[in-house]
Amino acid sequence: MSAKGLTREVIVSEAVACMEHTGQPTVSLHELARRLGVKTPSLYNHIQNTRQLQREVFRYAIDKFVAHQEAAVAGKERDQAVRAFAQAYHAFAVENKGLYRLMMSIPSQEDDQAKELALPLLKTAVEVLAGYGLPQERVAHWQRVFRAILHGFIAQEDLGYFYYYDTTDVGESRDIAIQCFLDGLHAEVDAGEKNRAGERNHDEK
Repeated sequence: MSAKGLTREVIVSEAVACMEHTGQPTVSLHELARRLGVKTPSLYNHIQNTRQLQREVFRYAIDKFVAHQEAAVAGKERDQAVRAFAQAYHAFAVENKGLYRLMMSIPSQEDDQAKELALPLLKTAVEVLAGYGLPQERVAHWQRVFRAILHGFIAQEDLGYFYYYDTTDVGESRDIAIQCFLDGLHAEVDAGEKNRAGERNHDEK
């Protein structure tokens, strides 16, 4: 490719392709220039530095993830939506390893702009859990638990820590974890409904 045909979009697209190929959350500008067939200084006509490139790829990853999750839960509610979200989350992480690793690494970099970009990551999970009628603060707690379960399985699988019981299906283990999550969530919802019913009965007396 000649430097004349180089644009920010082309650079970001190639960076995404590289991460998807290697499964790593970073790509050097030198390697990117080599893949594009240009000299490294040519990249600086379109991007300021590695940090800006990372943010652009991060923005792409966020948009792709959100669209993926929204499509998975479309037309579903409560338990069905939770299970669909969980399955789609795992699939995205496995199929887009480099992008997922980038998404998970951003908060540790103390990059306030990137953290702002990451807020849509919570959106679909919060909307799914809001369907259970819990107060906003409780939804905040439960979405943390939910995401921690999902990422925990991915991290353990990624590091190879499920090797011991190698004949036991990891997918079934994930299903058990999600069912435990739902059982706990239902218990809180039921408790809240009982408390409200008790308060109504007391007021009527």
